[in-house]
Amino acid sequence: MDYRSFQELEKDQGRICNGSTKLLSDQFGMSALACVLHHIYGSEEDDAVRLLMLGLSCAKLGMERNNLVDWYPTFGGPWAAAPCKARDLDVKVPSEYLTNVMIRGKLPNIRLNNLSEDTLFFLFYNFPGEVYQRAAACELFNRNWRYHKIKRVWLTRTKPGEVRVQTSTYEVGTYSVFDHVQWRKMQTQMRVDYQDLEERPQLPETMQAYCSQVASHNVYQNPG
Repeated sequence: MDYRSFQELEKDQGRICNGSTKLLSDQFGMSALACVLHHIYGSEEDDAVRLLMLGLSCAKLGMERNNLVDWYPTFGGPWAAAPCKARDLDVKVPSEYLTNVMIRGKLPNIRLNNLSEDTLFFLFYNFPGEVYQRAAACELFNRNWRYHKIKRVWLTRTKPGEVRVQTSTYEVGTYSVFDHVQWRKMQTQMRVDYQDLEERPQLPETMQAYCSQVASHNVYQNPG
């Protein structure tokens, strides 16, 4: 079928009424394509069909074509909320640095109670879905930090006397909030509903035995 005969197709209420039987019944032919294009450009309400058939432009995804910097090494995908992290990039590493095979199983577990809060935040935000993210969350909880499920930030009371209003369901006061974008702690006055705070996270099973051993060494019995 040439372009001229395609132009001569007549439509009756969105349906093609002239043409051969094979042309009208072929769902993958020019007739079907004409119906799809008419449906896409003729209706502005069906955004889902337009997105499925035409896709998205790179500009809407934040990738300008005139940008001189290559974005493909760090592009996490069209549905990613953030670019690829440094540890996920595909780069060439010298063989001398590939020590995982030789030292696997020989390194001691990380003593979370000896780590600084900055290191704990680094583990939490840079190892999503891994054991050390939950382990860092457990240690932050032990240090009186609480994770706000709605605001998605860690916060803690600055001082016990800074809580001005406290009820059985919420409290109002000044809190130290960790901003992971600017990577610093900020003083914020806010209302905190207890139902919006994450409960005590469960320590991963792979670290429970180790942490229980560490805790037993920290218990000093009274000799008297």
